[in-house]
Amino acid sequence: MRAGPLLVVVIATVAVVVMLPNHPGGRVPSEDAGVFFYTAQRWLEGTPPYLSVWDHKPPLVYALDAIGLAIAGRAGVWLVQVAALVAAALAGFAAMSRAFGHRAALAGSLAWLVAVPRLAFEDGRQTGFVEFYALPFQFGALLLLPESGRPSARRAIVIGLLGGAAFLLKPTLLGIWIAVVAYALWVGRASARDALRTPMQIAVGAALSLAVAATLIAPALGEAVDQALRYNLVYATFSPISERIVAIPEGLRLTLPSGLAVIAIGAWLYGLRARERSPLLAVGLIALPLELALATSGRGYHYYFLAWLPAMGVLAAFATRELLQRIPARGGTVAIAVALVLMSIQPARLSARLATAVDDGKAISAAAYLAEHTAPSDLVLIWGSHTEAQLLAERRAPTRYVYQYAALATRGYATAARVDELLADLERRPPLLILDASADSFVTPPLDRAGASVWRSPEPQYEWRLVDVERVIAFVESRYARDGSVPAVGWPVWRRR
Repeated sequence: MRAGPLLVVVIATVAVVVMLPNHPGGRVPSEDAGVFFYTAQRWLEGTPPYLSVWDHKPPLVYALDAIGLAIAGRAGVWLVQVAALVAAALAGFAAMSRAFGHRAALAGSLAWLVAVPRLAFEDGRQTGFVEFYALPFQFGALLLLPESGRPSARRAIVIGLLGGAAFLLKPTLLGIWIAVVAYALWVGRASARDALRTPMQIAVGAALSLAVAATLIAPALGEAVDQALRYNLVYATFSPISERIVAIPEGLRLTLPSGLAVIAIGAWLYGLRARERSPLLAVGLIALPLELALATSGRGYHYYFLAWLPAMGVLAAFATRELLQRIPARGGTVAIAVALVLMSIQPARLSARLATAVDDGKAISAAAYLAEHTAPSDLVLIWGSHTEAQLLAERRAPTRYVYQYAALATRGYATAARVDELLADLERRPPLLILDASADSFVTPPLDRAGASVWRSPEPQYEWRLVDVERVIAFVESRYARDGSVPAVGWPVWRRR
């Protein structure tokens, strides 16, 4: 087998191995994945996102998860994730090979792949973050860059299609596309008409992606705009500049165990002074600071920094090419091989731990309780943010507020009318059981008067109005009776009278 195809097999194999710790066997969905999977399942049953579940992600993550669930349940979602990572790895390898050569592309690809587990996975949980799904779109856009100059009209439109898909995962994932547009404007700066041609073609492609999505979720389009756009704009205002700046070193720390952060920053500083300006390198140089800024628009969770990997991988490949040009061929190969082994040590140890880790068992215990004490047709409300228990038990919620804090407590977004809607849902479709998971949930007050009266939100952007909480408690007390708690978990249980 020739070097090129052999390296393709190596890259694809590494991508599959990287995904092993996220296989659902022995794992429960993470908090985010639980919401995404539940929403996707409801979509498969005929109710589109935003109407079936209030959630603030754009629709593509639900569509991808729905494809996986239709194939083979949560294992099918994992297969979709494997396909996404393999596609991203191969697209990136092809793009970097064309610009920097096979050996440098291999190094750059492995450098970013070994950084994935620390950013994308969690102990004992199956994750499905939107940033992860964006990787093949990011690398696909890089692959479509020409060897010199600007992309053709056809390529630019496809780049735009991929950018629209990334937007449909999360609007802050557009760093690569902003960098491509900036590069095109720079290349065509001699003429305003030439400068704007490529950005307009990219915009056409993006508009096509958005039009397809709007058609698929047409009945819920208004709610989609409200939840996925308006809510996120409100949410972003609570992230001060100081926290965003602090988040950047945290992201660099998380990419440090493999050495990727040091290599990428060093290559970026070196590349600013390099004479070469291939489109791939130029876009990588522009994209890195953009990605650093965009990834901190929210809280700076570990998975936000997945968006950095394409630009970092390109810069790592560039650094490798520069190193190989300065030392003898055999010595360079040995040096790169040793460096890649060293870069893989910490990620390999982390992957081994993740592959054997188990979660705290609370979601599994709650799901087992629901399976034992309810029928599949019974409705169940989990008060808090543990939709994964509902998903595992295969029980539906009586309301689209399957978790409550974001919609009902975010300052500047939450309204009494939303609480009215929740109570109307519970009145119209009363659940058989209500599980109060507030003690193990994010910023959720308990369903008892004494506890709620002294409860205070630990997060400034979430403010539960006591009068709204008391209305919910009054409804529960008037129609439900305490029925013990979930064994091994301690969540209070309320059973309909």
